[in-house]
Amino acid sequence: MVTSKPKKVFYFVTFLIPAFTLYAYFFIMPLWQGIRYSFTDWNGIVPEIPFTMEKGEFEGKVLRRVTRPADRVLLQKFYRLSNDRTTYLLQNWVTEKGKHRQITAAERRKIKGILKTVGIASIKFIGWENYRKLFQDDTRFLPRLQKTYLFNQFDDLPATIDVKVFQKNLLNHLDQDAQRQLVLQYYRLNRARNAYELSKRPDAATATQLRTVLAEQLYQTKLVWGVLGFTLFFTFFNVIFANLFALLLALALDKNSKARHCLRAIFFLPNVLSMVIVAFIWSFVFRLILPALTGISSWFEPDLAPYTVVIVSVWQSCGYLMVIYLAGLQAIPQDVLEVAQIDGARSWQRLHQVTLPLLMPALTICLFYSLANSLKTFEVALALTHGGPAYLTTPIVLDIYNNAFLQNRFGYATAKAVLLCLIIMVITGIQLTIMKRREVEL
Repeated sequence: MVTSKPKKVFYFVTFLIPAFTLYAYFFIMPLWQGIRYSFTDWNGIVPEIPFTMEKGEFEGKVLRRVTRPADRVLLQKFYRLSNDRTTYLLQNWVTEKGKHRQITAAERRKIKGILKTVGIASIKFIGWENYRKLFQDDTRFLPRLQKTYLFNQFDDLPATIDVKVFQKNLLNHLDQDAQRQLVLQYYRLNRARNAYELSKRPDAATATQLRTVLAEQLYQTKLVWGVLGFTLFFTFFNVIFANLFALLLALALDKNSKARHCLRAIFFLPNVLSMVIVAFIWSFVFRLILPALTGISSWFEPDLAPYTVVIVSVWQSCGYLMVIYLAGLQAIPQDVLEVAQIDGARSWQRLHQVTLPLLMPALTICLFYSLANSLKTFEVALALTHGGPAYLTTPIVLDIYNNAFLQNRFGYATAKAVLLCLIIMVITGIQLTIMKRREVEL
């Protein structure tokens, strides 16, 4: 259909210009401002322009140094002397032509620029320092190897040490022959007990020397995933299992069963609940019910806590993905499936060669949705584990929240937010490109 030029102009003015304006106002401007803050040391509390200034400071350091008369008039317009005549206060409301109006954002930026020219700025530009700290100084953020020492120098010498622990975590760390001989002189292998035993009691001086060697060399090196590592771990397992269970549920409920509508509502119900409520419900399950059923006393210990967060998120999110998959299944023409069945294709062959290829658009949407939400997860970790134990279940968004609002490091937190935005854009962009190309090939 050919559209006339006046209609094109009408559509452009009516729809595209407002859309571009809103996009720039609600996305481009906040993103640009966030990037600017990520290069500063702002703590999120100190205002960008001072609300109060001492009379001597304002008149001596500001008004006398401002060269342009218009700038001086603007400052005197919004900074008024207090009743006790000792302090200049920033006025949020001014009177013009008998009417009151509030100071605008443009005027605040102008005041900020004028004060900056005379050396008054509450926010300091520090360049790439926040990003350098992110990758070099922040030991919690990136994955790293961490030493865990297994013996305290002030404790008594252990009577027995497991043979695997002794060989892997002690002997492999002894580079000096004197230390190795000292340890093997007093610890002998007992094959019956599969352990090294303290064969004889050393004197006081030797015992002190032996305790020092054990305290310094008896350790194990363990990979700590950090905030970024846990976020990627959570994203990987949450995307896979949420989409897998959602697809299986959709295939099971895409039948002409009398109870299908009731079952669909039941499986979709967790998505209606708030994630905070879901986390509190599962916290009760993990603390009281599952220990009695499985014998595992604590589901929030370091080895299990990351998996508990994944379990809760999968349970809550797969219902929404199931609805998308159901819509995709119901859009598949039945005659295509019937032709495949007539040609002798079995159930697995119809699923693999007909249903899944035609379901690719729904799979693209579900993967994009689950990927983006997994990288931005926040509520489930905050409500279920508070990011612990230590910070083993702290995703990036929760870490940003802690930096910005608990530690008052707004500039540093914004740098992490900018990095997260780039990660999401890159990962989801790659996923969409691959899936869309796959759809075209099919």
